[in-house]
Amino acid sequence: MTRLSPQIRRNARRASQGLFLALFLALLIKTDYNGADELAYPVRIFLDADLLVFITSLLSARKLPAMLFLALLFVPVTILFGRAFCGWICPFGTLHHATSFAGKPASPERGVKTAGSRWKFLALLFFIGAAFFGLQIAGVLDPIPFLIRSLSLSVLPAINSALRAFLDWGYSLPSRSVSEVFDGIYSFLQAHFLSFRQSWYQQAFIFFLMFVGVLWLNRQRTRFFCRFVCPLGALLGLLSRVGFLRLSMNDNCTRCMKCRDVCSGGANPHAQDNWSSSECLTCLNCSAVCPENAFSWNFSFARNTKDRINTGRRSVLAALSFGASTAWVLKKPAASALNIPSLVRPPGSVAENEFLARCVRCGECMKVCITGGLQPTLFEAGIEGIWTPILVPKIGHCEFNCTLCGQVCPTSAIRKLTPEEKRKTVIGLAFIDPSRCIPFAQGTPCIVCEEHCPTPQKAIVFRERAGKGGTPVREPVVLLDLCIGCGICESKCPIPDLAGIRITSAGESRDPRGMLLTAAPSADTVLFPK
Repeated sequence: MTRLSPQIRRNARRASQGLFLALFLALLIKTDYNGADELAYPVRIFLDADLLVFITSLLSARKLPAMLFLALLFVPVTILFGRAFCGWICPFGTLHHATSFAGKPASPERGVKTAGSRWKFLALLFFIGAAFFGLQIAGVLDPIPFLIRSLSLSVLPAINSALRAFLDWGYSLPSRSVSEVFDGIYSFLQAHFLSFRQSWYQQAFIFFLMFVGVLWLNRQRTRFFCRFVCPLGALLGLLSRVGFLRLSMNDNCTRCMKCRDVCSGGANPHAQDNWSSSECLTCLNCSAVCPENAFSWNFSFARNTKDRINTGRRSVLAALSFGASTAWVLKKPAASALNIPSLVRPPGSVAENEFLARCVRCGECMKVCITGGLQPTLFEAGIEGIWTPILVPKIGHCEFNCTLCGQVCPTSAIRKLTPEEKRKTVIGLAFIDPSRCIPFAQGTPCIVCEEHCPTPQKAIVFRERAGKGGTPVREPVVLLDLCIGCGICESKCPIPDLAGIRITSAGESRDPRGMLLTAAPSADTVLFPK
């Protein structure tokens, strides 16, 4: 790596960071309904390249995650070039890098490896211990799911809302020429940025605070998340310890400490005998600013035995044991031991225990949901199911012909279904609450739920009884062998708060334990059709 000047190599790294960040944002924006039930872009490619997601999914689900083999590419890349993924590719790392250096003067501890660097390795061991016993929670801190979740569920909806408000303001102006200008603006935004519909997500402010919080920490210590928290960085750091790319220093060094002041990973570049390959992000800043050209990057097969992680055997065992015990305590969660009525998972979801062993909480399925009905859980699925997707029909139903959520799931927690399979997949059942349903409670005609039912043979029919003043009233009845639990009946129910017809997880086809055991009205029951 001596043919190109250090400044050119550093500029190449900056260009790579900008390119991959732009690609990440473009694919995230395109994780949206585009008029067809098929995404035209590889929107989940960054998740597919996530080595931590690959390993924890393999351990927790006990199956090779076929969709994630791209991640294996970064094993030889890391062995050759160290943590190049962190310094050259990771979009979250790029944001941390920008907020760490923008307008902030150098501090004496910027390039110094500290004892806190071991915490990310302990976090990695905790997630591996939990995954080994079937609990996939690495996505809580994994940088790729973290960034996707933060932007998809908090930042992008707010930006979309602001743009729509701006367009509404422009169209409200009386000038016709101004309206024509806004027509062009709207056409451009609709084609390239605006989401199919304005979505809002539960806990959006929590995700926003977490996102802003970890970026703010970079102002306290350079690339705080990457150096002290990131479990993916820890995994790549372990691989880079046996890597071949080495930083060497010659006798020209004058101890000016400029290399220390620009180091982004706390890798001790100023102390060559103590340079840490596991902390080095291969940002090349040190060699670019050295006025004496004292640094050089070379490939060497000699192992860096002086790079110590200093976690300690007891800390390693404690982290693994804590992760394992956490998974074991939650191994029989209430969500799977009991059929929680409100826990309606997306179509194609695997059984609950396996679902929790696969889902990485990335939020891609929620981002792509046409109606915005998929929302992040808080404690609806227990602590172990935090931020996994749940259908909230009152916010939005499951579109009858949509299979997008299965297309974006990187771990097959939500299987990719064909449209034909999707239309037959039962995610829950509708039940009528006579105390809330207008025909039952008020004796007043209402046919909204039946009108919107999308199944080819209506899953909601009517039977007649005498209403107020003896006038016949049609009362809706759900045919449980036809209902798929899409939730459009609950979504469209004219009662604004607690709907008169509601979806529960009963009857879901992903788990035989959820099937009804008692006789219920079916399509063969003689009822009055509309």
